Amino acid sequence: MIVPIGVANTYDRPYALVDVETTGLTASRDRVVQIAIAQMEPNGVVTDQWSTLIDPERDPGPVEIHGITRARLRGAPRYADVAPRIHEMLSLRVVVAHNARFDWDFLAHEAHRAGHRFPADTRLCTCQLSQRFDLPVADFRLASLCDYWGIKQHRAHDAEDDVRALVELTRHSLALAHRLGLPLPYARPRPLGGYPPVAPRTPCMWRYPGRHVPGQPLRQGMTVVFTGQTHRDRAMLIETATRCGLDVMNSVSSRTSVLVSNGELGTRKADLALKHGTSLMTEEQFMGLLDSVEPGDPRTMAQVVVQTMPDAVPVLSPPRPRAKVAAPGRFSRRRVIILGGSHDEAADVRTRVQEVGGTCAVNLTVTVTDFVALADAEKDARISKVKDRALTELDPVTLEPVGASQPSANDEAQQLDSVDVVSLPRGGVTDIAHLDFTVIATWVAAEAVGEVDVVAFVTDPTGSVARDEDFCFYNQPTHPTGLVDLDLATPDQASVDVRAGALPIDSRITLATAIDGDGTFGDLGAIELSVRSSDGSLLARATLDAAADETSMLLAEVYWRNGALRFRAIGQGYQRRLAGLAVGYGVDIEEDVE
Repeated sequence: MIVPIGVANTYDRPYALVDVETTGLTASRDRVVQIAIAQMEPNGVVTDQWSTLIDPERDPGPVEIHGITRARLRGAPRYADVAPRIHEMLSLRVVVAHNARFDWDFLAHEAHRAGHRFPADTRLCTCQLSQRFDLPVADFRLASLCDYWGIKQHRAHDAEDDVRALVELTRHSLALAHRLGLPLPYARPRPLGGYPPVAPRTPCMWRYPGRHVPGQPLRQGMTVVFTGQTHRDRAMLIETATRCGLDVMNSVSSRTSVLVSNGELGTRKADLALKHGTSLMTEEQFMGLLDSVEPGDPRTMAQVVVQTMPDAVPVLSPPRPRAKVAAPGRFSRRRVIILGGSHDEAADVRTRVQEVGGTCAVNLTVTVTDFVALADAEKDARISKVKDRALTELDPVTLEPVGASQPSANDEAQQLDSVDVVSLPRGGVTDIAHLDFTVIATWVAAEAVGEVDVVAFVTDPTGSVARDEDFCFYNQPTHPTGLVDLDLATPDQASVDVRAGALPIDSRITLATAIDGDGTFGDLGAIELSVRSSDGSLLARATLDAAADETSMLLAEVYWRNGALRFRAIGQGYQRRLAGLAVGYGVDIEEDVE
């Protein structure tokens, strides 16, 4: 299959399609044992392909999955031996993979170990793209998508065969994206090594006692920050300090008790410490105080829940009665996109669609059944795509079909009838029967708006963060416990991986968004949330609007209630930027968060 010329002209970047098999799941620790790459041009033509086994210089890992034994690896090259060939094939191309973050992270770490600069700066995930289409599949594993498109797989978890299937999947996906008028969700991850590595830490068991006074002993719970070069291994210093009951942080704030520096006072951390009057000491002075750390006050640590999850039980807010709308039930399987109009007009229509059981889409997907055209809808580039799909046009006041329009018989949408997906209104809640899941926020990117930041607050029973690391944002995307991990590399989407087994029963995760720039939600429009299991299956969704003049919004929260894990869509907007929102949760804001 060669993609149509219109597709090639719209998505005109060359691609390198990649699959790796590995010894495990952690890129910083595990290794690649097989790689396959196919170079594909914008027109869908494959111009070069290559694969090889790779000696991981350790046990090959899950042989029962990838089938690569020590015997098969005998005589295989090391990654460093083939790095020039790999990087030649990736150079100046968009790296395409299924679950692309996984493959990208492994290749970036392998390049770093081999002493090479990773040659690509953009990736495209076919799993993420397929989810954006809202394809009616039970899950988004490569095998499921191959079944959907009629692509034959001969050897699952073989990198060479997976790339062959990936080529066909990518061609189908490019063509469908063009039919729907969707931009591709290109991601530009931070380069590995572009920021100082953060050593893993254990959450501090002791309450924060305040700042250190020079000449006095340290006390358990005091916060410590290291800056500059250290004589001892940094990870060892962190481990030793943590074992003594100190709370090691990655950034300086007004709550920092001690800054450890071997005379390097020109660093940004040192400048902030001087500004706040933080106690400064050398590495040797710090080590000398560790033998006499005073006992602190224990922090109340709630029980971590790891039991088997109960079945999900939808608990939805009932729709409010409203005049001049179609009868409830009419929209129970309808998905509507609103084009044109002011922000307030579009938000009003979305609210009324949701009140009668329908759902609203931010982007045109295969499951959209109807559309509402408000003022200036013809200026929206998607209007032609909507009409090409022969969707039902609805009257913006009555929500009845316009003129002779009949309800759309969207085959893909009807296939979703058997899928139990909870649609949440503002304030609606549902129980999630998975400890590990992902919350995806999607919006229509507009350059005039500015960047859209998505953040997470891990709060204690008081509703505030207990420490700096409980605020996850673009400079600190991962919570030290692994509870939250943000993927913010895509301009019009943010993914939040939640590992709820680490969430104490009296704490909660609050997700929020803020516009960085002069824009407001009146410029940006709605944000669509989808909650997906680890295999990509859709568990719940919500479409949220803030007021036209608001610049930040609480999106959702995750918490335990009566032994069940609960997800609540919030949709509360504020006339504050990110810094103001964070301060309200007890975050001590510094310049690097602004």
